[in-house]
Amino acid sequence: MTAVRARRALLVAAALMAAAAVLAPLGNAGRLAGGAPALPTLYVQYTMNCTFAIFDDAGKPVTAIAPGSYQLEVSTPIMFKLVRPGGITVDNIAPNDYTGCKGWVQFQLTGPGVNIFTTLDTGCDAFLILPQQTFKANSTYTATDLNQPSVAHATITTLATGSPTIPKSPYGTTSGKGTVQQDIVGSAAVKATLSGSVAPTGLPALKNNGKLVSVLKPGRYKFAISDQSKRASFTLEAVSGGTVKNLTTAPFVGKHSVTLTLTPGRWMYYTNRAKAYFFLVTS
Repeated sequence: MTAVRARRALLVAAALMAAAAVLAPLGNAGRLAGGAPALPTLYVQYTMNCTFAIFDDAGKPVTAIAPGSYQLEVSTPIMFKLVRPGGITVDNIAPNDYTGCKGWVQFQLTGPGVNIFTTLDTGCDAFLILPQQTFKANSTYTATDLNQPSVAHATITTLATGSPTIPKSPYGTTSGKGTVQQDIVGSAAVKATLSGSVAPTGLPALKNNGKLVSVLKPGRYKFAISDQSKRASFTLEAVSGGTVKNLTTAPFVGKHSVTLTLTPGRWMYYTNRAKAYFFLVTS
């Protein structure tokens, strides 16, 4: 029995090491050396009520795509395990209460040549990039959350011809040198105030009503930044358009506000070229 247990332990350790080797590159959000995205991405954005929508790199809802290879990014507003610590087995959850997907998502995408599934590590992750998938021409693919498949589902069709558009690198030659659309006072109402922060360690965050920003509508927003780091600066950038705005700069420490217009597309924020955090602006 001791030998059997030891052998099982070695097999489990080997499996975990292999999984880590496969998943490690995903931490770079599918980027190639030099910062260029390797593949176009389909973004599966969940809501707290366990429904989802799918967007492309331009922040537009996805219904039809060109055939070819894509990667999928599945994300939730927060780790759903925090919403339902005991998960879907908790007896006191109402049958029709799908808040936080009852603990974890059960996202599935199927179609010709594609069959993928994730629980976001059973609710302990709020973000995951799934491996590359090849979508065949003239085909239909079905996305479903198995928690409530009759409600949380979407269909993606592929065109007969064409090829996916490779998105521009968010770290292109214009990064840090671009310009931002000048704000005209009184030109439009401010949709909301977004609370940004830079921790003493340099870690950035951007929240709307206390929740991390994931999807916004186009329009003017007030960014209220609290910067607690002398070395880091809070930078906002449009991935596709090269628009760059340093909302704070080192060695500034304190609070600063600025009003900006966000256009449809994928945006990111970061400090001193550290890890970037992304959100979508979509109509």
